Amino acid sequence: MSLTSPTTQYVSIMAAVCATTAVLLLWNRVRGPRAVRLLSRCGLLIGGYAATAVAVLVSVNIAYGGLIVSVNDLFADLNPPMNYHHTGHMHAHHRAVAPGPSTTPSPKATASPTASAGPDSAGVSGLAG
Repeated sequence: MSLTSPTTQYVSIMAAVCATTAVLLLWNRVRGPRAVRLLSRCGLLIGGYAATAVAVLVSVNIAYGGLIVSVNDLFADLNPPMNYHHTGHMHAHHRAVAPGPSTTPSPKATASPTASAGPDSAGVSGLAG
């Protein structure tokens, strides 16, 4: 079922109009104890609001070029489970590291601290004395 077809839009709009009309026509016809009347009227209002919300969402979906095209898109699980792993594919962070010496080079102290401090280092030592 396509959610971007004009038929879907018209059906959702007609359902919203019918639900709103039902609220207006059935509001005073609800019978029973006070609690039953309250729950029935709340159900009428919630049904009307839900039908109107669906009609608006379908219209917005069509206006923005079909963000959700089908019902499968609507209920698709875009995020796989957290423990999901592809078979036969291993990321670098999952590989076991062999014990042994480190292959990263160690930093060498080739420059003196005053030489690496920059051009102002001579001026600082001159102020101290």
